Amino acid sequence: MEALNRQVDIDGVHSRLLNLGLVLNVLVPVILLSVGVFLKSKGVGSSSGSNLKILFLVLMIAGVGEIPLIYVMRRSFLSARKAFQKENEGHVATKKVLFQWGVLIFFLSLSPTIYGLVYYLLGGSLERFVLFAAITLFCFLVFKPKLEEISSFVERQADKTDNQKQFSPNSS
Repeated sequence: MEALNRQVDIDGVHSRLLNLGLVLNVLVPVILLSVGVFLKSKGVGSSSGSNLKILFLVLMIAGVGEIPLIYVMRRSFLSARKAFQKENEGHVATKKVLFQWGVLIFFLSLSPTIYGLVYYLLGGSLERFVLFAAITLFCFLVFKPKLEEISSFVERQADKTDNQKQFSPNSS
């Protein structure tokens, strides 16, 4: 168990995941806000239709509805007891699973900002676009990876790898 913990730099994985989250859930929304304002200043989506209120409600429900989805996805990833196929590559597989988990959670968190950009370019208000970006920031703050969760995940994977080594027909 200690061997996998030593091979997986938990602090390094945690900091890389946080950096990825900051880029995807803070920097990208700021860039999308800037792009939206720039495009709006050039006349893109300058007319607002009567169906814009319905579109706002649909996109807001979709954006807020992703919060429980992110929660469920996050819980299922963290509670997964994935078995590794190769005994000597357990640390590599653990890092891959953690990064896949982070990318999935952060991209799901980013989608409300994309909804807001679509709404804004179709004639919506900047304030409502910022509201969508705030949902993304909220999701990042609530669902960002915690060091304890990553550590317990790595420990569970180490236990699973040790059990596989112990009961492997090739082990002596």
